[in-house]
Amino acid sequence: MNIRIKSVSCLLCLYVVIICLGCGGQYETLERKSVDQKNFQSYQLDIKEDKKPFVDLIQSLQITRLEETEESLLRYVGQIEFHEDKMIIPDNKGTIYLYSKAGKFLSKFNRKGGGPEEYSKLTDIWLENGLIGIHNFGKSINRYDLEGDFISRDRLDKRVAHLHPYKSGYVLDMNIRGTQDSLEFFLVTLDDQMKVDKTFLPFDRFSGFQYSFSVSSLFTLGDDLFYLRTMSDTVYRITTDSVVPYIHYDFQDDWYFKPGVEVKDDFSEEQRKKKQAWFVLNHIGPNYIYVYTTLGPRMDYAFLIDRATKRSVSIEPTTSANERLDFSTIGWNNDEFLIALQSSQLVTFLEDFEEEQYLFTEGTTLEEIESSENPVLIKMKFKSAANW
Repeated sequence: MNIRIKSVSCLLCLYVVIICLGCGGQYETLERKSVDQKNFQSYQLDIKEDKKPFVDLIQSLQITRLEETEESLLRYVGQIEFHEDKMIIPDNKGTIYLYSKAGKFLSKFNRKGGGPEEYSKLTDIWLENGLIGIHNFGKSINRYDLEGDFISRDRLDKRVAHLHPYKSGYVLDMNIRGTQDSLEFFLVTLDDQMKVDKTFLPFDRFSGFQYSFSVSSLFTLGDDLFYLRTMSDTVYRITTDSVVPYIHYDFQDDWYFKPGVEVKDDFSEEQRKKKQAWFVLNHIGPNYIYVYTTLGPRMDYAFLIDRATKRSVSIEPTTSANERLDFSTIGWNNDEFLIALQSSQLVTFLEDFEEEQYLFTEGTTLEEIESSENPVLIKMKFKSAANW
């Protein structure tokens, strides 16, 4: 589901704690300001600033195995949906795995196919009223129970980049195709009858260049829904009657798509020559944001932003020994940030921490992780922004 980028995953969302505990040193503290959750904010990012090793930002860890059996061989984990005491993990081949929160494998199902109760391409996945919702690209929205039994289906009459449930209907990202021949909108809402309800973000002409990421452009924070369009540096907040700018990532002269710059089929060649950012991937938390972009091969950049102070730090995905880490980001839950790290790197990763800084979930052992090819889940808390 998520784009995988070696060493740094597409997105992270970090919620940073204020006091560093158990790190063996003294740390400065910042008085926390409240974050304005509703009004527009702009954050300045500088790709030329020095990077800090990822491990230097971490305060504490909790480690959970993903049990490997003949039925549960996971090469990559890019998304996890949590439901009660279960984790729901889709892969990129159409299989959906169910694990306990302690990492024990429970079951799996795969309904990939061409039939009316199947999906040909699993584009988006979410939980909706206890059911697993799946966006079957360009065809339908399918719903299954946790055992994989088919429940219902709604046909789509438009190909959309991504979609997400909202209120009693859905929001569609039309970035790969307009809504009508003479009238174009980036966002469309459907009502509970799957009929077009409202349209937002109009534009004059649809570019012939079509591009979308496997990472959904629509994402939630609490009860709010947000939209980050491909090739845009602005996050929009979606409400019932409006779509308004919410966050702007200001790369200054290092952003390619300045006003007036058109999307051409060969734009990537010019963008690489100029070494400018052209897309943004992010996770937004109530207090912190992680932003990722790239200027080209081996030119990845990631930033952690403190929303209250607007302080940011550029991150290098390495250990203190300068070993590059191969992980994907899952997202965050409360004040914990979740990644899936290649199990072969765990021992080296832990060398940067004191034993009191990490613990294993009940049922998880280092020996089991070392003998497994499944990624290992790591929940982490981060140091105060004063210590970045």
